[in-house]
Amino acid sequence: MKNNPLNGYQPDDELVAVADAQEHEIEHVQKPAANAAQSPETDAATVDPDTGEIIDTTDGAAAHDDDTDAAERPIHYPTCRFCGKQTIPVAPYKSDADADEAATLKCDCFDARRYQDEVERKRKRDENIKKLRQRLCDFSDYTAARNMELAGELYDFLLNVGINVLDANIAGATIKVGRFTVKFSVGNKSALSIAFTYSDGAKLEV
Repeated sequence: MKNNPLNGYQPDDELVAVADAQEHEIEHVQKPAANAAQSPETDAATVDPDTGEIIDTTDGAAAHDDDTDAAERPIHYPTCRFCGKQTIPVAPYKSDADADEAATLKCDCFDARRYQDEVERKRKRDENIKKLRQRLCDFSDYTAARNMELAGELYDFLLNVGINVLDANIAGATIKVGRFTVKFSVGNKSALSIAFTYSDGAKLEV
């Protein structure tokens, strides 16, 4: 400061220049920091507020991709194949065929109900054939103890007879194999019965 008796204290030009330069440098440092915080390329949520370190955003990006894929996945509207009645999707069907099958199995139109009955009959038939196979396998130990192997062509033949009884192609069957008598019949509850009777009178039935 220069001491001027007329004007009082006046600022030194050199000091003013230094102060201006320091202030300019502070602003220059602050602006990039502010711009970095506002940059669209920087996710504020991925910066640790305590340490200032950038947190990995891989998981977030993957989640975003999953959301995008889900949004782009086509929506299949269930439609009955017989009457054309359409319903709101209740599951992420893989195709129109899957969606239409679901709708047809729930529709109450005449043709759909008849189709549902056929599907149920097929389901029960497959279940009964599975039980028939299991029963023949259960008999294998019984026949093996009496010198007869229940396998190969004999197994296939008895299985085929049992399936025809299940399908009501024949009412029942009695077959003599060596010293065994094998009888297939259907009970009151439409359950298949198989009886293996040995020549000495021993009998095993399921």
